Amino acid sequence: MTTLLQLVLDEPGEGVSVEAALGLADLIDALEIGPRLLQVHGPPLVRAVRDAMPDRAVVCWAETADEATALLEAGIAGLTIPASLPDGTLKAIIAVGRRAGRRVLLDLKGGAEPERVMALKPDCVKVPVEVNVREVLGGLRPLDLPVAFSGDWSVAQVPWLLVYRPVALVAGPVVATAPEPRRILEAVRARMAITPTMSRFY
Repeated sequence: MTTLLQLVLDEPGEGVSVEAALGLADLIDALEIGPRLLQVHGPPLVRAVRDAMPDRAVVCWAETADEATALLEAGIAGLTIPASLPDGTLKAIIAVGRRAGRRVLLDLKGGAEPERVMALKPDCVKVPVEVNVREVLGGLRPLDLPVAFSGDWSVAQVPWLLVYRPVALVAGPVVATAPEPRRILEAVRARMAITPTMSRFY
């Protein structure tokens, strides 16, 4: 399997978000619904997106175990949780995901020491490209965890990022709200097609 292309939607407006997802569904493998959208619309938006694109994985941001439970009941494939949360909260969300048999991605934006990541035991770490990627991955290497890349990476960076064999490239909300998101995702896909990778996650 090749690296997944995951698109983040996080602009409030349910109709616009579902419409945007449908218009780009053929170019992505997974859709992530961000915290701002979820705060406004909650699990009903998740169900609407899943109904609109049933053959694509839907991933959601969660900051409490109760949020995670409600989103998992709506049928999501995975959870993204920010490393900035207290360890107790993160462990509770990860436990909820494990009981449901769903993947939990730990977003390292803001940083997290390898020892802390090891103690939390997420299914994947989401590494923003704005950090020193080689240094961060070097610290995480002994943990042998799948990696996804997020942040404001460019189309030109795609071949370099794929050298690390990530489970996913996560295109931020700036892509979905760009004037021509389809052109951007098509360019990403073209570069992904010529870089051999091997990954299976969801």
